[in-house]
Amino acid sequence: MTTNLQAAEAKTAIQEPEYAALAAAHQEPCISIYTGNSSQPGAPAKQDLMRLKNLLRTAGPSFEGASMTLGEAEELLQSNWRALPEPQEAHPGGARELAIFMSRDFFGCCRLPSPVAGRVVIGHEFFVRPLLPLIPANDRFFVLALSQKHVKLFEGSRRGIRERTVRDIPDNFREDLEGLSFERNYEMHTASSRASGEKGAVFHGPSLQQKDRLIHYFRDVDRGIAESLKGQQAPLIVAAVEYLLPIYKAANTYPHLLEDGIPGNPDLLSPFALHAASWRIVEKHLSEAQARAFEVYSAHINSPRTSSNLRKVVASAAQGLVRFLFVPPEAEQWGSLVPPETVHVHDKPEPGDDELLNLAAILTIRHGGQVYVVPPGELPEGAGIAAVFRY
Repeated sequence: MTTNLQAAEAKTAIQEPEYAALAAAHQEPCISIYTGNSSQPGAPAKQDLMRLKNLLRTAGPSFEGASMTLGEAEELLQSNWRALPEPQEAHPGGARELAIFMSRDFFGCCRLPSPVAGRVVIGHEFFVRPLLPLIPANDRFFVLALSQKHVKLFEGSRRGIRERTVRDIPDNFREDLEGLSFERNYEMHTASSRASGEKGAVFHGPSLQQKDRLIHYFRDVDRGIAESLKGQQAPLIVAAVEYLLPIYKAANTYPHLLEDGIPGNPDLLSPFALHAASWRIVEKHLSEAQARAFEVYSAHINSPRTSSNLRKVVASAAQGLVRFLFVPPEAEQWGSLVPPETVHVHDKPEPGDDELLNLAAILTIRHGGQVYVVPPGELPEGAGIAAVFRY
């Protein structure tokens, strides 16, 4: 399944697949196309299609022995490309390069924020390594835009945000409190948020009656949000007037609410501005998460909890045992995996091979692990890959 996440003020018509979709098992062969700098910003889709076909033809020998011919691949590309609307304008930042991923059961493409080398890779899995330094594999997040007049939930990534439908949630503060009455006097006590464990006051007395009403409102909002996001792992950011943020945190039960919020009235923010503010928070969160993951690796180095052995890492990723994976941005190592845990490593690509660092990344993402791109020098003893295991 592909997902089209649009920044409101940058109308791009290219469907952008999420990592979870790329990492899922697909009908082979999986074809990955990177256009390099051959694509022009704002170029008509038909011009991009011609360049893509020419690039695809350079991989003709790779189709030998595959379950798809070059002609079938060209037809697959053309039929899916026709279904995409014409881009209206250049992608934010003037991005030119395209990445296309297609198989018999999947088609997705995106414009890249930075240059990558043009190439076509045909294999058992999609080739996502060039994306990893540019687009974090876990860049998905949610934004709750909360005011007394409106409640909106957005789903986003580095590329943009879109509003998400939420059922059984009050539309606004007034609707939530219709037909309810509040006593003027309350006992003062504390309650803990199930998500954060932090205690917050339940307000009392006539002068704080409005805050008690807000807590009632936010608890009703939280019930709808928690139900809508059940099972999700992506962080949630709240955008609200500053004095409302701690009150909502006291009511929140979603376990991945971030401490940092977006202060101010979200009704006054365009989706573009809301995305920019939330992405700054998410970038900080991702950077801190990577630092914590590397601390775990460093604390368990030379123990059974970690490994920098390529064969062991790939085999462990296939079994869903890798919690954190660290790969360099560019180095490649070709070979094959024979389930359950036999890994062959070759000096150069052979027919039927996969790029093994890419394979380890795909399998780690598929099983819910995190992948981080780090310079080779940051890994100990010149290792080209490293992993922290779940147990």
